[in-house]
Amino acid sequence: MQIVRKILNPVARAVRALRDNHRRYNDIPLPPEIYDDSIPKRSVSFCTTCKNRFWHLHKTFLKNIEDNRDYPGVEFVLINYNSEDELEDWAREVLPPYIEAGLVNYYRTPEPDLFHASIAKNLAHKVAKGDIVCNVDGDNFTGRDFAFFLNHQMYLYGDDTIFHIKKAPYWGTEGRIALTRANFVALGGYDESLESIGHQDHDLINRATALGLKYHNVQVENFLHYLSNTRYEKSVNCKKEFTDYYEILARNKKRSNDNIAAGRLHANPNGWGMLPMYKNFSEEAKVYEIAPVPLQVRKTG
Repeated sequence: MQIVRKILNPVARAVRALRDNHRRYNDIPLPPEIYDDSIPKRSVSFCTTCKNRFWHLHKTFLKNIEDNRDYPGVEFVLINYNSEDELEDWAREVLPPYIEAGLVNYYRTPEPDLFHASIAKNLAHKVAKGDIVCNVDGDNFTGRDFAFFLNHQMYLYGDDTIFHIKKAPYWGTEGRIALTRANFVALGGYDESLESIGHQDHDLINRATALGLKYHNVQVENFLHYLSNTRYEKSVNCKKEFTDYYEILARNKKRSNDNIAAGRLHANPNGWGMLPMYKNFSEEAKVYEIAPVPLQVRKTG
């Protein structure tokens, strides 16, 4: 079976690339008020992780930087989650000018054999410096001036809002979630007790709204562009023995629902994002600590 997949994989990727290139979006002119100088430009961190998915990342990451580098105070955090492909070599060759310009902070953790979405995303959000943090999966394109737009959304809807940038049938941006860093920390981040992949994004949203954050769905198609992946690719790096992504998702969904029903809304009480990481090609790894932050909003209803 593994041999068959290796043979079919390049063909499947070529077919998906053709589909991605022909996907239709209704992009619109962005409202001029998002650029208004009278609106404070808060710092924004885009958080991206990668394990063995460089074949997506090398198409999206630099494009996202170029599409947002005009925004003052933007940061791109990239976590190399012990990726075994070309990521590290590419990062050393390509990223230094962006690091020197203050646009990118690159971290590598050498420990995990398998990908765990909640842990990887927590590492990225823990070291993010922005007032506003936004997960951007490695197969996502942010779109031009998304940082300006996101800052304006926070200005309009307030800090106690969690933003979900997704719209059917553009299923590839389900993980695009933004909120203040303070509220992310107060929630305890993504739940690391869930299995390695599946439902971690909706668990974060559901816990946030149960604790009183307002949910706002952004459906502007400028920000919904993405690259496809297969059912197999979704979970191939997550288990020692291949397990179908949707089986893992179903188990995580039940566990999340049970936790929320029982009032367990704050994740990871014993700490989160605890793996050692090397920052910007340093020779010394460290575990980054963070002080707990109380969530200010109250449960509604």
